[in-house]
Amino acid sequence: MTDVAWALQRLFYSLQTSDTFVTTQELTKSFGWGPMQVFEQQDVVEMLQILISQLETRAEGTPVETFLPDLFIGRQRTVTSGINFDYEASRTEQFSLLSLNIHGHRTLQESLVDYVKVETWNWREQHEPQDVRHGTIFESFPPVLHLQLKRFQYDISEDAMTKLDEYLEFPEELDLSPYLAADVDRTEPWIYVIYGVVAHSGGIAGGQYNAFLRPAHGGQFYKFDDDRVTKSTLKEAIHNNFGQDDGEPTMKPTAYLLIYIRKSRLDQLLGDVTTEDVPEHIGMAPLKI
Repeated sequence: MTDVAWALQRLFYSLQTSDTFVTTQELTKSFGWGPMQVFEQQDVVEMLQILISQLETRAEGTPVETFLPDLFIGRQRTVTSGINFDYEASRTEQFSLLSLNIHGHRTLQESLVDYVKVETWNWREQHEPQDVRHGTIFESFPPVLHLQLKRFQYDISEDAMTKLDEYLEFPEELDLSPYLAADVDRTEPWIYVIYGVVAHSGGIAGGQYNAFLRPAHGGQFYKFDDDRVTKSTLKEAIHNNFGQDDGEPTMKPTAYLLIYIRKSRLDQLLGDVTTEDVPEHIGMAPLKI
């Protein structure tokens, strides 16, 4: 089987140097996928999680073991406290992807406010009401932040999965400091810039993904549409993927996955790549391991 890390490097190298479309065959083969699995429709978020999981497994016990967590992992803290009695509990968890509700919201910032909203619950213990507050706050965001917009959900009235084409506006620059805990270091600004939009067109039973990506620091957006790669404007990459303003179903693309990069890390993460930076083995024929 082809090594997954090598296959991914090869894919990026081909995208960097090729003047035509490139194949993902080496990468999917490294997952252990056969011809049938390659042509099965995959959810892009599930695909992302498969890829990161494969790379984490490959990096175990190597000098770059912490590279992926440092790049993609953030931390959030869930806090539960008593209102009319003495109680407090908190739990810190890691995340590599945030899934945000879009129903009832007009902007990405509103969805984030909803995520960290403090709710009041009523517990009954030995027939005595106990009121508690429960909420989530962020301790850190990763340098590369993936946000899933929850457009696919179960409709209990229809007893079926449905797709939400509702309008949700997301900015080119996003300040995440309002959603952080008060004690988080703000010396380095928590400003993020959008560098990727994955949009889905079609319904719940099928459809197509288009990826709008900006490979260079402050550079041009490109639209990746199967075997066609074309230049894209900011309007095409961002504004045209907000969704349907009247709430009616649409066959037009709607944003499903957003990729933001911390503005202060752009030089570090999206620096220029020269031929001297590319290891010789990346251009070699596939290795068998």
